[in-house]
Amino acid sequence: MNDSIVLISKDILTKLYLPLYGNKYWNTPNIDALAAKGTIFKRHYTSAPSTAMSFTSMLTGKYPYQLNRKRYETVKKIDDSETLFWKLQQMGYETHILWGYGFFEDITQYANCYGDEKKTVFHNLDIGQDVGPHFFDKRIISRDDNLTDKTISLIKKAIEGIANSNKKVFLWIHLPHVLLGREAYGSDIDLLDQVVGYLRNKFSDDSIFITADHGNMNGKNGVFAYGFDVYEPAINIPLITPRLENQSVVNHPTSNTQLEDIILNRKIPKPEYIISDSAYYAQPNRKTAIVKENYKYIYNKKDKSEELYDLHLDPLENINLLKQSFKDPDRKVTYRQQEVAYYPFQDKVSDIHKQMVEIKNTFWKKGNINEELFYKIRKLLSIGYNNIKALVSDIFASKK
Repeated sequence: MNDSIVLISKDILTKLYLPLYGNKYWNTPNIDALAAKGTIFKRHYTSAPSTAMSFTSMLTGKYPYQLNRKRYETVKKIDDSETLFWKLQQMGYETHILWGYGFFEDITQYANCYGDEKKTVFHNLDIGQDVGPHFFDKRIISRDDNLTDKTISLIKKAIEGIANSNKKVFLWIHLPHVLLGREAYGSDIDLLDQVVGYLRNKFSDDSIFITADHGNMNGKNGVFAYGFDVYEPAINIPLITPRLENQSVVNHPTSNTQLEDIILNRKIPKPEYIISDSAYYAQPNRKTAIVKENYKYIYNKKDKSEELYDLHLDPLENINLLKQSFKDPDRKVTYRQQEVAYYPFQDKVSDIHKQMVEIKNTFWKKGNINEELFYKIRKLLSIGYNNIKALVSDIFASKK
């Protein structure tokens, strides 16, 4: 199966979960073995901290703003783009997708980019544990090793059937937030490694690529999920590939929009800058990040605020270099940030900021009046509905 290609991704897989990026808890011998003989991308970014948006970019090579979509909505097809699936089908590959039921039912309507779907085989498995903001209820989820064993067996059985094909195969496995039988984000990294190990038994190491659609905030700024922020834990994702251009590590920024070049041409892209968007252009909660060399610029559409970070000296994004003053909640005073947070290249900040704004202005746009009004009306209706709901609850509570 040396001609085959396997792409394995995992939802919300922040780099912080993997030992080769610094995790101190998990052991991942199979992932580490692939990394040792392959190439590790240290600054690989998703185009969006949202699954459907990220999938579309991964498979078309286009940033969200290049799709000309005004909001997150169902799509019939992918804007006539040639997708990675379509190209592989033209090259004679048998194409497969292995994922959970929820992705097929929910995500394909927002990211219809799988080539000729009559030729792509969808393996929709019951492998996802309902956890987190999408499935909030009052359940207490506990680890269930028997259920985990069944989940892994189900995945292995599907992989075995695909690997036994007498044709060259492109297999994309996308694992859910949490595999069935485990209880929280980041609780199943050992299971991910087991799946990678099984793939190594069925396919050549030189055919396996490991990544994520996006990460999650993992507690940064008190946020634990994803989708609305473009800070590092949410958008700086893992990428482990076979050895490319004889380099073991890639330290410059790359984007998941360049996945096709990485997989098919085995090249290491060197973009001038990369972009990550939290929403489409007409949505009110859009945040855009631009990463260029060691700097990261963030623009927030809602309040027009800006942030600039030196990711080399401040990888945790603690000090916004554009902030002039700092409010001390303990002393109840305000003072200049530059006096309490030394930055040795302060004289460059103005020029760097100007460069980032110029880049943003090349692709940034807002919706027209009607498009922007759509969200304002929806918000007002939502507020009205919530107020009525709260009022009804109060009335019933008072009668008890």
